[in-house]
Amino acid sequence: MTSRILAAFLVLTGGLIIGALLPLGFAMADQHRRDYQSSTLELARALATTAEEGIEDRDSTTTLPARLATVRREAEGGDQAVVTVVDRKSRVLVGRDSGLYTPDRVAIGLRGQTRVSDLGGRLLAIVPVGAQDERVKGAVLLARPLTPLRERVDRLWMRLGLVAFAAVVTAVVLTVYLARWVGRPLRRLGVAAEALGTGELAARADPPRRPPEVRGLAERFNVMAARLENLIYDSRAVLADVSHQLRTPLAALRLRIELFAEEARSGGREADAAEFEAALDELGRLARMVDGLLAVARAENTTTPPQVIAVTDLLRERVDAWRPVAAERGVELLLGPGESLTAMLGPGRLEQAIDNLVDNALTATPEGGHVRIGAGRTDHLVRVTVADDGPGMSPGAMTEAFRRFRTGRAGGTGLGLPIVHRLITADGGDVTLSETPGGGLTVTLDLPATR
Repeated sequence: MTSRILAAFLVLTGGLIIGALLPLGFAMADQHRRDYQSSTLELARALATTAEEGIEDRDSTTTLPARLATVRREAEGGDQAVVTVVDRKSRVLVGRDSGLYTPDRVAIGLRGQTRVSDLGGRLLAIVPVGAQDERVKGAVLLARPLTPLRERVDRLWMRLGLVAFAAVVTAVVLTVYLARWVGRPLRRLGVAAEALGTGELAARADPPRRPPEVRGLAERFNVMAARLENLIYDSRAVLADVSHQLRTPLAALRLRIELFAEEARSGGREADAAEFEAALDELGRLARMVDGLLAVARAENTTTPPQVIAVTDLLRERVDAWRPVAAERGVELLLGPGESLTAMLGPGRLEQAIDNLVDNALTATPEGGHVRIGAGRTDHLVRVTVADDGPGMSPGAMTEAFRRFRTGRAGGTGLGLPIVHRLITADGGDVTLSETPGGGLTVTLDLPATR
């Protein structure tokens, strides 16, 4: 937000500088040039008046240079000027060595014309002598250096540059102050939101007095946080009640059916015993579904902050734990070699996800098959794969696999992959399904790597 406000202020300030200071600077610089030309022309006319008196007195070679020098000294910057005076016959009376005399320039003055033009680094003014009575007695050529004008224009631009710099500094200071004033309550609100996201359900924002929009946002956040806290507490209470109310009757029902099945076998009623065994299988499936629902609910309510997890060591530990189960089912459980990898995950989430995936893979893989687990690093992610040699999934089943109760396996609850998906995505990871080369299903876990 600070950068956006700063950009807006700088654009506004830059627009004002370009739209106001630059035109003002060019206008004032042009005015300085016109003033310098005007003063140069006035000095040349004053020198022409003095030269006219000297020409009429015929003392041009004796006292006229001194008179002209006096006039130049009285004018601002006139002592730096160079003068050449000629009579009506184009004879140079003063300033023979000035380098200003040329027939073309003298002809302009003798025709009674006045002209001001640039001459290299100097300003040249040509004025006639005695042109008021329509009788030109000569011409004056005056050259003044442009250095004073350039210095004056440079000082002008320097002052305008200082004004522009002060405007930019003021805009930056105002931006920082405004951004802090507006951003301080937003940052406090962000801290409260982060605390709420990490599981501190009692976290609340402190509504500021101003600005009113942020105050209203903080108040609505507090209302939302209070409602969320109540919902989570109510959800946990319902889960506790469900756990107590469902598991106990299910256990009692299993015990009764087992007794009936034992009585049926003792009485020789094999058909009834088979029915009771089928009922026990359905009851076991119902119990697993209840346990799965509780696991999903716990995964959704988990708010433990991520920690550094040693992925390679964890995979080795879980493979060692599941290898006896795999051997009992006639499936080879393999762990691929890999470097030491770490990821940022909530404690216990990756273990639960791997257990679900290995359980599913061992169930789906026929005897003599393989389940391969591998890990590697890809950019800023740690990639864990669990691949089996089972029947795999159709593309349509893969798109529905992370939805609850969607399963294509007989006896499955359709909760294993949703649990894995919820556990991994809770910390910013991702889960994808693909076909194993040669047949089977590959589950890929992309975990946020430690920096």
